Amino acid sequence: MLDRTTPPSYQTIQEIEYIKAKTEYLSNGIPVHMIKAGKQPVLGIEFMFKAGIKHEPQNGVAFFTTKMLAEGTKNRSAAEISNYIDQYGAYLHLNSAPDFSTLELYTLAKYADPALKLLSELVAASVFPDTELSILKSIQQQQLQVNNEKSNILASKKAKAALFGENHPYGRSLTEEAIPHIDREALHHFFLQRYRSEFEIILSGQIETETLQLLEKYFGSIEQPATLQKDHQVGQPTPDHRNRIVIEKPESLQSSIRVGKVLFTRNHPDFAKVKVVNTLLGGYFGSRLMRNIREDKGFTYGISSGIATFQETGYLVIGTDVKKEFTLQTLEEIYKEIDKLQREPVSADELHTLKNYMAGRLLSSVDTPFALADKFKNIYLYGLGYDYYTHYLQTINHMDADSIQDTAKKYLQTDTMKEVVVGGLN
Repeated sequence: MLDRTTPPSYQTIQEIEYIKAKTEYLSNGIPVHMIKAGKQPVLGIEFMFKAGIKHEPQNGVAFFTTKMLAEGTKNRSAAEISNYIDQYGAYLHLNSAPDFSTLELYTLAKYADPALKLLSELVAASVFPDTELSILKSIQQQQLQVNNEKSNILASKKAKAALFGENHPYGRSLTEEAIPHIDREALHHFFLQRYRSEFEIILSGQIETETLQLLEKYFGSIEQPATLQKDHQVGQPTPDHRNRIVIEKPESLQSSIRVGKVLFTRNHPDFAKVKVVNTLLGGYFGSRLMRNIREDKGFTYGISSGIATFQETGYLVIGTDVKKEFTLQTLEEIYKEIDKLQREPVSADELHTLKNYMAGRLLSSVDTPFALADKFKNIYLYGLGYDYYTHYLQTINHMDADSIQDTAKKYLQTDTMKEVVVGGLN
């Protein structure tokens, strides 16, 4: 009979095997990174363009160019594109980020031909019709107006602006004022410059020999530039001179709090150590901030600390929403927890739980072909190899109380942190 009073045995995760990407090239030089994995008959197709926010000539161009790719081509209207995607039970996702813009399509593997046929039209023959652009601009204008009234969204935007500067690509957000200045000509010019060349393709899932042949058929004849464009450099951040920024919202019962600081990219030798410290501080449900501010104080339903990375830098941000009257107390408790990390050694039990959580989370994050594709991007975009994950796991397993204290002292200096509060201090 099963004895439920005795927990099951377990072992420390020492190594994780990854299905690695293989890279081949189309006849015109376009790289195709392939992760053949999984037992389900599904296929993920992702195009990465050097067309992120840092490449745009004016605010909003990268966002609208990417979104408009599915709003009409020389052969299909927006409605026809949407119906075509639905016909095959596929899913299309378009995204513009600071460094890259991406076009992703997920479909059954047997529909690879019609999927790639559509994608070839979006990449090579998008026409940016004025009617659909006007509709998209109107929708986005209304959405921004609504979102800018939400304290949590506004706080996140202002935190990035405080850390990097409102005009810096990593701190800039789309504004209502920028939308009227977006026109078809600007989008089409950006499209020709940034989307028709130098893109890369990632395939994941059930990949057959015919899949690469189809890629050659639809994309191998796209003419590539004789001279490659130079990678765009974002320049130095221009942070806000204030350490505390308060945006009063008298009608709000809550305050949204963001506390953050600029850090570094995944290439940094101490990145894995900082990830461990951040997870202990606020990176999972059993973290210090959750136990203190949610469980003990009852100030919030949730608080978290996370690290975001770009190609040229990164940042840490702590975020929560609390009743206004708890705003200052919450800020005090955040700094108390950081100070505690620097002064007091973490207990063996807490460290053991943290390591098991982080190693288990890493293992569970590679259980699908699409997750493996994300893992590949995490290293490829930073010029790293798969040994990055080996080092990351080794760092988790070998971090001790002294290492956590030293890392917290070195990188979590509270005097370099920026605070953003949307709502009020009391």
